[in-house]
Amino acid sequence: MNLRPPNFRPLLTAGLLAPALLAAPPAQAATAQTGTVRVAAPGLPFAVSLPRGWVGVNFKDGLKGVNIASQAKAPAALMRFTYIPKQGKTLVLKNEFLGFEQAVKQGGTTIRLLSEKSVRYGGVTGLSHVYDLAQQGKKLRMQVWFGSGAKNFYNFQLTDQTATYSRNAALFGAALSSVKFN
Repeated sequence: MNLRPPNFRPLLTAGLLAPALLAAPPAQAATAQTGTVRVAAPGLPFAVSLPRGWVGVNFKDGLKGVNIASQAKAPAALMRFTYIPKQGKTLVLKNEFLGFEQAVKQGGTTIRLLSEKSVRYGGVTGLSHVYDLAQQGKKLRMQVWFGSGAKNFYNFQLTDQTATYSRNAALFGAALSSVKFN
């Protein structure tokens, strides 16, 4: 079963990253602040601690959750914590990844799997992949965690330039470790 909505397109490819981040609210530009901000909202099926000073991004893609960028202008790292109700359906996470990878390729991006591991966050078991992406001469690295909870399919992602990926991967790892599902 594939839970991607009909209008699903991976928005984290190099060609789409810059325009999305340019639309982010400039008043909340990233700063050298440290620490985290706990995000929990009515209707959000999880709470997560996110890096302080990052900027909220609205992709208007119909996916529910939280999207943040390291700064208001490209180039910027991007974290997404999204979910889709499962409506009682059973998922095979490997199949979800195959669909995701195919959608990325259809968008004109080259995708190469670097690693895969099973990992559990907040009591939900999932599968994590790290990829290298290339599109129009731009190179990015992306970590994606898919989790299958009792009610929702979770898609948590970090996308960044390869040069700054390691630093932001540590922040993403801390955010993942902080997730508590409702």
